[in-house]
Amino acid sequence: MHQTLKNKYYAQSKQTMKSENIIKYPKHHIFKSTGQLEAFSSKKLERSLQRSGLSQQDSRDITKKISKNIKPGSKTRDIFKDAFKLVHKKSPIAATHYSLKQSLLELGPTGFEFEYFVSKYFEAIGFKTFVGVILQGEFVRHEVDVIASKSNYQIYIECKFHNTSGRINDIKTVLYIKARWDDLKNGPDGKYLKEYFLASNTAFSKDAIDYSKGVGLQLLGVNAPEGDSFLDKIKKLKLFPITSLKRLKKIYCQELLLNKIILCRDLLNEKILLKKMGLTDNEIQLIFNDVKKILE
Repeated sequence: MHQTLKNKYYAQSKQTMKSENIIKYPKHHIFKSTGQLEAFSSKKLERSLQRSGLSQQDSRDITKKISKNIKPGSKTRDIFKDAFKLVHKKSPIAATHYSLKQSLLELGPTGFEFEYFVSKYFEAIGFKTFVGVILQGEFVRHEVDVIASKSNYQIYIECKFHNTSGRINDIKTVLYIKARWDDLKNGPDGKYLKEYFLASNTAFSKDAIDYSKGVGLQLLGVNAPEGDSFLDKIKKLKLFPITSLKRLKKIYCQELLLNKIILCRDLLNEKILLKKMGLTDNEIQLIFNDVKKILE
């Protein structure tokens, strides 16, 4: 009898402790990739869906479905995954646009691949580019991520790649780039340097943006430039990375990136390489069809 009462007591105590450890989150609040808790905004979700190219009605329908399943403490990455599946059913092309931010995060695991992606952007707007250049500054030598060149006009570009969207580029990063720029432009190799950029696959803090405006540092990122972000520019120029192709397995993506095949459009010229990697003619044709749809 004594042992029975003891077991009952422990069972009740365990249940009490379990209930006390349950964290109750505010209703309709979700976790951002930064770990911060914020109120879920259906309007924000609907706007992002419309920016992907979906119709207003499709965007509303998907938003309603997602909103019904939101639980306190849900994570933005889980919401993205659910929304992406619904978007893909409506339009594979819209899904490519909607998942662009995630596709840029997958341009890893090192920053090398992102540097080449950024060089492709500057080539698309009329510059010749050089990746991984050593330049002599006024006081020290610098390894520069990308130099974009046109006649006697050069742009110095620093790239900051992150594996997670929660990594924000803060004031320390832009201060560092400004210090490098000051040394480079006053050095013997800085004669034709006219502009300097910081390109990233994530966002910039408010302080970083405000400081950059003040010192002439141009930003390319998820939230910069304001009103015409790096993501917007990529979409307009159709510079979709190969990580946008959901039919292309990660193991193949990695091998292609190692071969400096960065953009979907470049893949159309790599049928021989794809066959060497082990893809069948049918698989290659399906991937090429996806690329052509994206580039339409």
